[in-house]
Amino acid sequence: MHGLIQKGTDIIKDVKTYWQQPRPGEYVPYKEVVMLSVGWMFLMMAVNWSIGFGVGNEFTGMTLGMNNTELLIMGYVCTGIGYLTTPINAYIIDNLRSKDGKYRVYLKLAIPSMILTLISLWLPYEQVRDGFKFGRYMMIIMLFLIGQIQGYVQGWVRTGVENMIHVITPNTQERTKIMAITSIIYSMGYTINNVYYPFMVTLLTENDQKYSMHYYRGAYTPVALLMPLVLVAYFGTRERLVLPKSRITKMSFTGSLRAVAGNKIFWIRCMDGWNNFLEGAKGDLWNWMVYRAHIMKSSTYGILNTISYNANFWGMLLSPWFIKKFGKKKIKIVKNVIQVFLIASYFLFYKSPLAGIGLFVVYTLDRFVDTYNVIDSAIESDMRDNQQYLIGERIDGAFNLISSYTGGVIGMFTGLFLPWVYKRKGFDGNDYSVLDVYSNYDENKPLSEQTLNPNCVLFPLMETLIKISIFGAIIDVLPWFAYDISETGQKSMIRVIRIRTIVEDRNSDERDDVSYIEGCEAVMRARKYDGLKKKEVPHYSTVSAARHTPAETDEEKEARAQAVKAAKQAIEDARNYNEEIEIAEFVMRELRRFETPFGQAQLELCRAIVDAGPQHFFDNAEELIEKARNLPSSNIREERIFRRQEIRSTRQLMKSAQLAAKYYPDGIVEFDHAEYEAAYNMPDETGEQAKARRKAMKDASTRQNIYALVAAPYLAAKRTIDLYEGYRHLDEITADYDNVVNLRNERLAAERREQEELAERRRLDRESREAEKRLRK
Repeated sequence: MHGLIQKGTDIIKDVKTYWQQPRPGEYVPYKEVVMLSVGWMFLMMAVNWSIGFGVGNEFTGMTLGMNNTELLIMGYVCTGIGYLTTPINAYIIDNLRSKDGKYRVYLKLAIPSMILTLISLWLPYEQVRDGFKFGRYMMIIMLFLIGQIQGYVQGWVRTGVENMIHVITPNTQERTKIMAITSIIYSMGYTINNVYYPFMVTLLTENDQKYSMHYYRGAYTPVALLMPLVLVAYFGTRERLVLPKSRITKMSFTGSLRAVAGNKIFWIRCMDGWNNFLEGAKGDLWNWMVYRAHIMKSSTYGILNTISYNANFWGMLLSPWFIKKFGKKKIKIVKNVIQVFLIASYFLFYKSPLAGIGLFVVYTLDRFVDTYNVIDSAIESDMRDNQQYLIGERIDGAFNLISSYTGGVIGMFTGLFLPWVYKRKGFDGNDYSVLDVYSNYDENKPLSEQTLNPNCVLFPLMETLIKISIFGAIIDVLPWFAYDISETGQKSMIRVIRIRTIVEDRNSDERDDVSYIEGCEAVMRARKYDGLKKKEVPHYSTVSAARHTPAETDEEKEARAQAVKAAKQAIEDARNYNEEIEIAEFVMRELRRFETPFGQAQLELCRAIVDAGPQHFFDNAEELIEKARNLPSSNIREERIFRRQEIRSTRQLMKSAQLAAKYYPDGIVEFDHAEYEAAYNMPDETGEQAKARRKAMKDASTRQNIYALVAAPYLAAKRTIDLYEGYRHLDEITADYDNVVNLRNERLAAERREQEELAERRRLDRESREAEKRLRK
């Protein structure tokens, strides 16, 4: 008990110490983590309402009476609209530049989202449906229009909050820790929801019949009003992407698609999601058993479901430790195998009097192992870092684009599967009463006195759906055997990205001190551990031996505790030492990449392009294309990717000639990146200033995009040569490291002193006020 109290005290002290400033080696103070978490919690509470057209949808289907055919048709229409909006969304994400950041800017849509949600709740759907000749179709049109608008705006708010975790820090271990903390806090939103909605069913309805507009408006209006509180995350966080400040680039639409299409991790995640129509076929079994089979009161269900959801808390809390100990790949495989057996266990009790207890136990275990909030978010972040390492460009929107398009096409076919199963088992989507176990259910009578529904198909349908879910869960295990990004590999990629960033920004006035320090330290560590041999990691038996040393006196107990601590530290130190050697090998391979036959040939090709100059780099296009095709083949993954990139880049030379004639008939005018920064940094306090800034940024962005498009092969070749030159002169680039670190430390110390002085003034002011109150008494 004393140890737990001490550990709790240490955690509190740690939070206080690093509330305003991050701990050494990390980026994000606790205050920022809490602000993101609280904003995320309110988001999870506020976004429960949306208008969907899936088969069996509780609002459009079970409440407003749309049948399966109508739901399927409208679902396909929504999918088609999604095909149109998805590329627009991807373009906005990858190209919009705002002072508010890449994702944080979308949080400002929280208030418009709330207004649209309230409108979508209070439109007179039933009155229109029942009051006009073609009222049913008018109602569907109303649902469709407001649902699309409300869902689109709400989706941007959700995109902003959920993707902040990917850009708040480039440190994968810190990111995982933040994911665990945010998941624990925002899961409180789920907890509150699980109590709130069943309670509102009891409060607003009779016999727990929740499929009415009275229930939806009464239950969802209060939570919709919470959406503006998401702005807590907007005002309390900032983004920290590791990107060169001076780069002039525009990732083309097709280039983004090609890059993402070659990302293996992306396809593994997609396959995991596409299979949800099988694994998720069982639906929310517990919900069905409560509201169709009436195995318990909705209030009891709310309490047990809330307790069950709290199992997710412990899973998320332990996720960083599990990831560090076993890695994401093993966790995903083991988790999916466990879920196969959990789904199969439904057959043991779902028809028995123990159904309520059994469902509670299985759902609790499932939620403990299903820590997708942390694990999947960490995998997605690693996927994006891996993409940036391989091609040198940060891509975000294109992932969603390809996922939506391919997933939409697959969904068009898989979406027909469950309705087909439902119909085969006797539920055609028109008569929902066949799902009720009892006819004219009366909550005041025990189940033994209820009248069984002779037309009920619930249990035969559930049996089939559980079998389908088991099959889907088995398939879900397979893709993760191909996952190949280790925790050490991710750290290695980030360090390479940091070094590339300081090399590319070495002559820029926009150099970021934090990025510079991290890049220099990445170089220094790689050189320090390069060529060293790994240490033998002590066996864990050394810890056990330390624990079995005598401990009769207080001195012996203290000595044993120190021995255990030292044994554990020796293991940890050896592992960290060996990891640094692996990372150094990876980083030094990057720094020596131009010493290989492929690297030298690539350098020769890029020089041929750059030596022609910005006006004539495309003159010998055919010769350069042939030169790219003759680049040496390699067994090294990175060199294979670089070769494909060079071939594509040289093929663009002919297009560059055409575009140059169109946009620069008098000769190509190189774009000065400082022009964009000047527009970006213009004041925008007043309406006039904001208007002038938007126009200046739009003009500068247009000129930059045109130049980046025309000169893309030239700029890519120049970056490769600059990288080569930078790697040759790393000593000169890192020479200013000590000076920058000292200035950084002095600035942080000054800020800390200022905060301490402010806290002291507040304390004195508080004591003075309290003294005045005592005197008045």
